Amino acid sequence: MLGRYVLKEVLVPYLVGVLLFVALLTFDLLSSLSGVLLSRGAGVEAIAKLILYRLPWTLSLALPLGLVFAILVGLARLIRQSELKAAYAAGVPPWALLKPLALLALLVSLLNLFLLAEVRPRALEAYDQHLARLLYGEGGLSGVLRKQLYAAEGLGVYYAEEVRPEVGQNRLYGLRVVDERGRVYSAQEGVWDKEGWHFRGYVLEGGKPKPFAGTLPFPAQFRPKESLGSRDPYDSTTLRELWERSRVEPSARFALYRRLSDALGGFFLGLVAAALGLSFREAAWAFLSIVLLIFGYYVLWTLSAQLARYDVNPLLAFLPNAFYGLLALFLTWRLR
Repeated sequence: MLGRYVLKEVLVPYLVGVLLFVALLTFDLLSSLSGVLLSRGAGVEAIAKLILYRLPWTLSLALPLGLVFAILVGLARLIRQSELKAAYAAGVPPWALLKPLALLALLVSLLNLFLLAEVRPRALEAYDQHLARLLYGEGGLSGVLRKQLYAAEGLGVYYAEEVRPEVGQNRLYGLRVVDERGRVYSAQEGVWDKEGWHFRGYVLEGGKPKPFAGTLPFPAQFRPKESLGSRDPYDSTTLRELWERSRVEPSARFALYRRLSDALGGFFLGLVAAALGLSFREAAWAFLSIVLLIFGYYVLWTLSAQLARYDVNPLLAFLPNAFYGLLALFLTWRLR
């Protein structure tokens, strides 16, 4: 019963916190694109579509950040009203109040995992295509695309360092293919048309490379994904596709681990926030902790990305979660 009461105190601020972060991130998006949208004469419907396609990305950030805000704000009210002191004086252990908050953090992480795995990548792809139509007309982008990977069911994994769209075909450079039988093909260049990928190169079978010249079937409807800017090039790749890419593309391994780490981040942030909030005796510390927890996670998140640029172990993508996990264990132990 007491756990439900604590959750009730947290859920209302959580809704407010998520809406607040969504509003801030959406305003930032519109302010950065306002000049372009006005110059292109974009209407209300076009702008609304941009916001809608961007919403899963916005929610993937707002859900864990709003959780930190909600837990600490909710517990701060209980501290101000001396309700936590009364509960502890009545013999209620802090662990009994921590469990429902930890469960809430776990549910938020599972929801965020679904967003990051499927919804956000597909929405960002639609966002890129819609923005490309606004910027360049119905033809969209037509430039050179780099590090493209496609995982067609039943055909294996197809990867190219560069894809140069041409009339009726795509020119391929630095291509590698792993077929469904595990054979590895490689070539300096080739052509992609409606029949498949044509190239001269080598195939590794039985541990020995052999010359290869021919065509590997590939559906023509698999087109290169468009990307419009400085955003992570893997953002519009689903988790399943990212797993396939990581098998043939080393730089995709960090992106895969980062995606999983981001999903788990909400759980560890929520756990630390709950353990901190339950240990405070003054409400003022709760509001300061909101800023420190979010800022600290962002610093570690950025640091791991910088280290990845220097080919450090891609498992460092879990650095923020490892630090906050240890911090959560220490704070939980202190609650005894």
